[in-house]
Amino acid sequence: MTDEPTSAQWLMGGGGLVACGAGLKWLLEWWSKRDERRQERLSRASKEESDKVQTLNVRLDLLEEKMSRLTIADNILIAKEFRQEPTSPELQQVRAILGDAFPIHLHVPADMEEKLGKL
Repeated sequence: MTDEPTSAQWLMGGGGLVACGAGLKWLLEWWSKRDERRQERLSRASKEESDKVQTLNVRLDLLEEKMSRLTIADNILIAKEFRQEPTSPELQQVRAILGDAFPIHLHVPADMEEKLGKL
C-alpha cells in the first residue's frame, strides 16, 4: 500500500474541494460579467464610430464649401473668356475636362444676346 491518497480522498480531504469551489466561483463570476464586458465593447465601438462619422461630416461640409467656391470662381473665369472669345479652344478644353460633373453651357440664345447687347 502506498501512503498517497486516492483522488476521491484528496477531493474530499478539503484541498481539492476548496480548489474546485474556487474554480467554480471564478467561472460563475466570469460568466455573469460576460454580458457587461460585451456591452462595454459595443458602447465603446459605437462611440468611436459616432466620432468618426462626425469627423467625416465636418470634412464633407468643408469640401462642399470649397467646391462651391471653386465652382463660382470657374464660372466667373469661363464667363470672362466667353465674352472675350466665344470660340476659344481653351473653353472647349475646359468643357471636355469638367464634362458631365460641371456642365458648361457656352451657347447663348440669340434673343438673349440681343437683350444683353442692349444692356
